[in-house]
Amino acid sequence: MLKFYTTRFWLAVLAVLGLTGVAGMTTGCGFFPKITTCTTNCTTASNFMYVANTASAGTAAGSVAGFSLTTKTTAATSTTPATSTLSLAVTPNSAYSLGFVPSAIAITPTNTFIYAASQTTGIFLYSVGSNGALTEENNSTAVASDLASSMQVDSTGSWLIVADASLASSNAIINVYSIASTTGLLTLSGTLNGVKVAGASRQLFIAPNNVNVFLTLSTGGTESLTLNATTGALTDQANLPPITTPNADLGVTTDPNSTFVFVTETGASAVRVLTIGTNGALTNVSGSPFATGGTGPAAVLVDSSGSYVYVANSTSNTVSGFVLAANGTLTAISGSPFATGAGPSGLAEDSTKTYLGVVCNGGGSDLEVYSFDATTLGKLDAAGNATTGTDPTLPIAIVASKAVSST
Repeated sequence: MLKFYTTRFWLAVLAVLGLTGVAGMTTGCGFFPKITTCTTNCTTASNFMYVANTASAGTAAGSVAGFSLTTKTTAATSTTPATSTLSLAVTPNSAYSLGFVPSAIAITPTNTFIYAASQTTGIFLYSVGSNGALTEENNSTAVASDLASSMQVDSTGSWLIVADASLASSNAIINVYSIASTTGLLTLSGTLNGVKVAGASRQLFIAPNNVNVFLTLSTGGTESLTLNATTGALTDQANLPPITTPNADLGVTTDPNSTFVFVTETGASAVRVLTIGTNGALTNVSGSPFATGGTGPAAVLVDSSGSYVYVANSTSNTVSGFVLAANGTLTAISGSPFATGAGPSGLAEDSTKTYLGVVCNGGGSDLEVYSFDATTLGKLDAAGNATTGTDPTLPIAIVASKAVSST
């Protein structure tokens, strides 16, 4: 089977080989060039990011703020280089009032539905319009009763997996729901009870292979599970304790090939990297954990090319960047960690693979957006920022629309 790689991947490979002259290859239309080249002023199709706010103008009611990201690229001339500028605009009816304080948010891979959860009232369903506007569905009634701390839709859009916070102090309850493709309504398919842990559930992540599922549990470490993507059945495989005591596992993700899992370790100010084996068995890679150069690592993301890893450091107000080697080891990107807003707590890559969104809950700019530097591969360049409503909004999570195949 042929395997195709993104331009960003090949640039990283060439950089590792020492072919530094490849930086000049990144000029043209868009940040990482495509096969076709823009010859006049060009604008990419809009894509969206959504931020869950836990407050709205000081009230207890939360909201979801939507943003459209559009890149306007001016082609190079004989005297001027090509330029790209981000246009960051709110979507219609943003910020959308929820009437409850959100605890988690998830989006389907077809960008058709968004789920917003509360730890008091359940999970609610919203359809996404072509302009990014949200419309509440199911007669504004909860589609599930879970008091979710984290949730995610799998890569096929078939399953919503929910970590229920109601008994987080003693047992993690994880529910799996099948998703009706046309309505977004949920049907409970299975429940995994009695995952014995000491800490509260923090973040759930479904690997792109639709087999491995990970749940961080604060001081309880990280739970490794496997999903039967045909039936929706979950199997608890193992618990990975924090690497030091006292410590807490917060953020978790995998690379696009589901080869490695990355876990942020707050007490160690580091990110742990482990290989994913049969039945979810985890093994530390050489050199793990890797220091972030910041404090309070709360979220982690691997870019869509699988070349770079980014960590949000919530107490030092930075984002750390690393080059990911084939064996899972991490090397800090030049200039890392990069300054961001106060209290970064969530990360999302946009559907065009051009921007990284960082949600910050410390006040001031709530959403910081970065582009990927064309010269220093993986480096973050400030591209834009926005507030997500009338402060204080206290945003806690961010999701981005997905790239949808035309085939």
